[in-house]
Amino acid sequence: MDSRNIQTALGVLEETIASATPTQCPDLMGELERLKALAWAKMMQGSAPVVSSPTPTQQNGHYLTVPETAERFHVTPAWLYRHKKHMPHSQPSRKVLLFPEQAVTKWFASRKVA
Repeated sequence: MDSRNIQTALGVLEETIASATPTQCPDLMGELERLKALAWAKMMQGSAPVVSSPTPTQQNGHYLTVPETAERFHVTPAWLYRHKKHMPHSQPSRKVLLFPEQAVTKWFASRKVA
């Protein structure tokens, strides 16, 4: 992707933000965080990131950010950070923590008490 394509994509994104309603902003911000995390993972590809599972660029599927995971499974972000060692996750850098959607959904389902 050349810089013109990036600038075009950013322009479309800016227009989307400008036309978003306040109720659409939380979903939009969640998606922006997810894309930011993917960009971090891509940037870290050349170095040796700390990961406990394949990075998003190595495995197909959708990854959830910390805010998305916390909202979906009704836990706090602090809870996720405390329990990440027991959960399927990818941490391509110190500041980026991602959860593979299918695997973390299965993990939470296996934890439910019947």
